[in-house]
Amino acid sequence: MTEQNDIKQLQEWLNRYTGTTLVIEKQELDDTDIIHFVLSDVDERSQDNEIDDYLESALLLRGEGRTQNAEGESVPVPGDTYEIITNDLRIDEINDEHVHLTTERATYKVSAK
Repeated sequence: MTEQNDIKQLQEWLNRYTGTTLVIEKQELDDTDIIHFVLSDVDERSQDNEIDDYLESALLLRGEGRTQNAEGESVPVPGDTYEIITNDLRIDEINDEHVHLTTERATYKVSAK
């Protein structure tokens, strides 16, 4: 399966859960973030963005989210967008309950709550 097909398949999976809470576990280097995100919309930013050409391509999850800071406090995710960079995106597993993703920078497990 090609990267573009994985992006399309992930976008379709996310669109099924618009209006619900997603639990996003992101592992990057030795850091794991867990975000509870109420998804309202999914958009895509292409690599050849005319405004910010240095930005990587990404799926943009719009909504409201919360994560825990270093002190263990629940804090809002900055802004109303959570980005999943799609450069070298690969779906490792996908089913009705969750999707496991790998990118060149991180691994993700996204679950519908």
